[in-house]
Amino acid sequence: MEEHKQNNKLGLSQKIWQKLCVLFVISFYKKIEISGAHQLDNNRPIILCANHSNALADAVLLQYTSKRLIHPLARSGLFKNPLLKIILTIWQAVPVYRSQDMEGGVADNDSMFNKAYEMLAKNEVLMIFPEGQSHSDLHIRQIKTGVSRIVLGYKEKYNEYPLVVPVGLNFTDTVKFRSNVYINFGDPLEINENLDISNKEDIKDLTDDIMNSMKQLVLEVDEVEDLVFVNQVERFFALRHKKTRKRNLSQKFKSHKLLLSVKSYLNQTVPVQIEAFKRHLRQFNRLCNKLGIDDYSLHVSYNSSILRRFVLRSFFIILVMFPIGLFGLINSFLPYLFTQLSIRLLAKGKDQYDTTKILAGTLFFSFFWVVQTQLIYNHYGFNSAIVYIVLLIPSSLTALVINREQTQIIDNLRVFFVLLKRGGLRRYLLKKRRNIEKELASLIKVARNNK
Repeated sequence: MEEHKQNNKLGLSQKIWQKLCVLFVISFYKKIEISGAHQLDNNRPIILCANHSNALADAVLLQYTSKRLIHPLARSGLFKNPLLKIILTIWQAVPVYRSQDMEGGVADNDSMFNKAYEMLAKNEVLMIFPEGQSHSDLHIRQIKTGVSRIVLGYKEKYNEYPLVVPVGLNFTDTVKFRSNVYINFGDPLEINENLDISNKEDIKDLTDDIMNSMKQLVLEVDEVEDLVFVNQVERFFALRHKKTRKRNLSQKFKSHKLLLSVKSYLNQTVPVQIEAFKRHLRQFNRLCNKLGIDDYSLHVSYNSSILRRFVLRSFFIILVMFPIGLFGLINSFLPYLFTQLSIRLLAKGKDQYDTTKILAGTLFFSFFWVVQTQLIYNHYGFNSAIVYIVLLIPSSLTALVINREQTQIIDNLRVFFVLLKRGGLRRYLLKKRRNIEKELASLIKVARNNK
């Protein structure tokens, strides 16, 4: 069995592509958190099965998680795009010839399966998005049977199963310029040794197992309102003793997953109470949003220590960070503007936003920065051009930080004067919040008592 296996060494183009994937991810995402990536350390053939909500960006994110080259299965139509063809060829992607992409409407499944077997036989990692196409739904779509056929076909040919590792890609906001993403690797599936590729029921059962394992790793909701609801409740849990506990993305994911299951149970057992709680929570948040007051601002005591830190922080941002950030803003404004315009024109849905952002952003930022560097070199010489290049990325990142900080400074000042002007407002809002906390505690008690 081991004779047919060999680990391919990466060529220069593959190594460059891996580095580019890392650069893309850290540039276009604010925070990336990964759980369970050690599953990729196993020196066996691996198939990654992930949800597909962000087109090409999903594949780039999965490549970011591993030092090994991860080979995507990609529909053959993508190879007709000159730029994507270069990327997919370097990536050693496996083309999928669907019936709608072929002349005569006949799919070439044998070619795809044989190529997949060949890659797996070399201990490679395949990445498959078994839903079949990218989408912006709030749940996983019914997955195709192709991945099960690859798994069982490989078992029939080589008398062993590849590791089937489910993956959940969870984005905080797919239409935000620099959103957060939580990449959640699950444990490899335990596959029954008696499954047979010629048995349709075995293929269906394995497909259902893969889909259920994927569902455990993503947040699925019926409506956007459900996601808004669990976010609001999670913030209530996060605030304790007038302090907001910093929670990583995996903790938030687990909290949201638990809250969704609790909400589902309470909808069935105490629907009147849960609807009343949701209504009160919406009213409270609507009032706070109208006033521009969040939980942190509501619980802050504006004493001399807080005010002193606020003033010192503001002066540091204005005197130290602002000059650096201004340099980055000037040099990044046009490529950023062109990137945003491209997203509006080219992205046909939320699932294409990140892919368009990465491709357009890479193109425009590279083009403008190269042109600007050339202009600096022509007018001021080599040394000035080197200094300019060195300052480009850190100054651009500083500009992003300043944008966030100036928003917070303005918001803090506005809230301070609103609460100062309306003396009883804080007491009124805190009373409303305490009442909602009591309702929440009552609902949690119901859920715990009926487990």
